[in-house]
Amino acid sequence: MPKRRLPYTNVTVIRSLTTARDAWKQFPNDRLISPAHWAKLDGADPNSFLSRLLKESNDVDIALAAQTPATSALTRAIDKLAMTVSHFHQVYDLGVARGTFTPGGRAYYGRDVTAATLPDLSTIPAILEAGGKIAIGEVARQTAEAAAFTPMALPSAAEAATAHADASQKRHTAQTAKLTTDAEQGGAAALYPEAQQLAVSIINTIEFHLTEHPGLDAPGRRRIARAWGVVYINDDGSVEDGTAPAPEIPTPSQGPG
Repeated sequence: MPKRRLPYTNVTVIRSLTTARDAWKQFPNDRLISPAHWAKLDGADPNSFLSRLLKESNDVDIALAAQTPATSALTRAIDKLAMTVSHFHQVYDLGVARGTFTPGGRAYYGRDVTAATLPDLSTIPAILEAGGKIAIGEVARQTAEAAAFTPMALPSAAEAATAHADASQKRHTAQTAKLTTDAEQGGAAALYPEAQQLAVSIINTIEFHLTEHPGLDAPGRRRIARAWGVVYINDDGSVEDGTAPAPEIPTPSQGPG
């Protein structure tokens, strides 16, 4: 025996409410919800509950649409910076082995002079921290070594500085986009409890009104209810087929005049 499934996510709640809204306009002679319900669903009223809910949901989608490319751009920039930092220190260490650079020069870039490992590049903050030390360290090393100074190359400190600036800017953009998304999601989440309660109230009202029509069998009542947004699940977990047209609600027979 198919059983109804109440909406329990933002998507299913909105689908339930919008279907009931559309059915109100589609079946003007067979309305199964109250005028009080309709007042909350009325799409012509920008201040109705459903209008506000749809706006909040749309604002979340817009925010996510902006956040996604910003996050992707940050990932690419951070990966490039991490590779640049790694290559910079690997090349410096090779120079130390050849005698071009001194082990003590590592300290200018924030490393231990005897470091046998690269700086920590496991997180975004760590990558940005390591990347930010290179250009500053190169200037400090040049000042200290004076005429003996040999600039780093392939990559240069300037290349590292460019990659660091790009990653920092993209991180700021991505963080701003995420904060916007979080704020919009918070606004939508604040409306969810009332939205879910409204959907359940509408579903209960639809099924209650249909029980007043003894001329309809159980499948017929479910077909009509589905047209108003009620979802029924079969015993195997599948959604009951809703392709068959909903029957008209029988007009109660008139008693003797």
